[in-house]
Amino acid sequence: MIQLPAASPPDLIPLAIQAFLAGLLVALALLSVLANRALRDRALRSAGYFGLTVAAAWAAFSGLANILLPDALDPLTHRASLVLGALSLALWARVEADLLADSPAARDLVPIQRRVGLSALTIALLALVPWAPAHDLAELVMGLLAPALAGLTLLAGLRARREGLASANGVLVVTLALLVCCAALWLRAADWLGTVASLATLQAALLVLATTMGWAMLDRMTALRRATDAVQLAAAERQAEELEALVTERNAELSTRLGELDEARQDAEEANRGLQQALLELEKAASTDCLTGAWNRRRFEESILPEIALAHRLRRPVALIMLDLDHFKRVNDTHGHGVGDMVLVDTTKVIRLHLRASDALIRWGGEEFLVMAPGTREDGALALAEKLRAAVATYAFPGVGQVTMSLGVSEYAVGEGLSDWIERTDQALYLAKHQGRNRVVAADPSTQSQATAPPEHALLELTWEDGYACGNALIDSQHERLFRLAGSLLTSVTEEDPITEVSLRLETLLAHTAKHFHDEEALLLELDYPELETHQIVHAALLTKARRIQRDVLIGQMDFGQLLAFLTMDLVKGHILGEDRNFFDLFRPPSEGTT
Repeated sequence: MIQLPAASPPDLIPLAIQAFLAGLLVALALLSVLANRALRDRALRSAGYFGLTVAAAWAAFSGLANILLPDALDPLTHRASLVLGALSLALWARVEADLLADSPAARDLVPIQRRVGLSALTIALLALVPWAPAHDLAELVMGLLAPALAGLTLLAGLRARREGLASANGVLVVTLALLVCCAALWLRAADWLGTVASLATLQAALLVLATTMGWAMLDRMTALRRATDAVQLAAAERQAEELEALVTERNAELSTRLGELDEARQDAEEANRGLQQALLELEKAASTDCLTGAWNRRRFEESILPEIALAHRLRRPVALIMLDLDHFKRVNDTHGHGVGDMVLVDTTKVIRLHLRASDALIRWGGEEFLVMAPGTREDGALALAEKLRAAVATYAFPGVGQVTMSLGVSEYAVGEGLSDWIERTDQALYLAKHQGRNRVVAADPSTQSQATAPPEHALLELTWEDGYACGNALIDSQHERLFRLAGSLLTSVTEEDPITEVSLRLETLLAHTAKHFHDEEALLLELDYPELETHQIVHAALLTKARRIQRDVLIGQMDFGQLLAFLTMDLVKGHILGEDRNFFDLFRPPSEGTT
């Protein structure tokens, strides 16, 4: 073994070179080990272990370890250098196999290299035995196996180079450097090469080895990094494509769903239009006479009350004309009821030709009709009645000929009740009949009620009574609240409060009405009310009408008569005291409900 002197000043330069070479090998080894942690490459890991082993072998062989370690370990360093050298060759064979893995010809030599390397390492372990013959034998066998293993590695590199593998060049240079190290050791052992020359040769060979291995590992790191980046980029592109495909699929699903929703919306709108049309037809059927198309009594009562309120509030006149066909029974008896019905239909057609848009024709019963003329005083109503009488009298009814009618006319007197007014008009019609028929008679003013007109708010007051209760605490409390809110709204309108105040009261009423409808429907659903669906349709129609009135109020186009009719006839009389009473029996004990 080559041993350096203890540390004389002239030997400091060779010592520094030896330390630099060992440090360089350690640095390259650590770089490979650290790179392996990020890149997960077996060749980098094996190269790192190889570099550390070569550095340790060099330190033991060159005497650097003797300076760094205690003197007691000096006999061990020589024997350890032989083991570390064998281990270095075995690790390099592993590195070479990893670097040339893409070469089929080089892979064929891997099993032989592995066996030779294990054999060399096993023989080298004999050097650790403290027996000179064993150490000498180990040195001799190692001197033969080390060049053989390096030769096999060189052959594998040449084969890979012929196949065009780029990493083969680095393998060849490192292997040649190892062969140079083996040759220098043989020459030194045979005293053919001096100590200084052998050390210089080893240092030069190891420097070439370290430099070449460093470049080779850097190239592999760069290639692995590029490959990793390419794989990550490919994965990112694949994920992007998958994401794009997923987005496209979701967009398609969303478009389909939106299309379905749009179709559903159109179907719902169509169904809503059909429902609105059905409600209009139902409302028309419920408020008109099916034969003549004239209003019925219900529609008349809904419309006349707002006119009476306007008469009280604004002193706006309103007149009634009651008419009856003369000798109509004779038409039915002579020509049959079918012809009689046609006479009634033609009569309404003739009358409508002479009415204003604001006038209304009502079938009062049988052959008896009413004409409501808003904004008309008695003299105007008399002129209209005479025009209607003459038009009917001159009309030739098919299969019948001439038919006449008698008419009674009256103007509403502030303070009289509706029934009194109708009775007064009926008395005028009776006089027309009594005086010979086919004439117009005005009501006698002396029969007008002399009662003092009640205050406007009294006429419009809505008062809750215990008899309106159904027996359910929730429904009754909500009904009573709606009575109060509707009454306060009418008072606000009557007293001509600011439009903002009226709108606020109307908004409050609508909110409570919607809440009541919701609670009522939920309760009826629990009770399995068979007419719930129809009841819900009525609720929806009432809310639609209420919102339309609210919109008119907000834009300053409030129709007092329409508002009054909605509150009194639709909400209170028509629904709370009418439609809702159909389910009152659900809240009463069986004995009470069946009496």
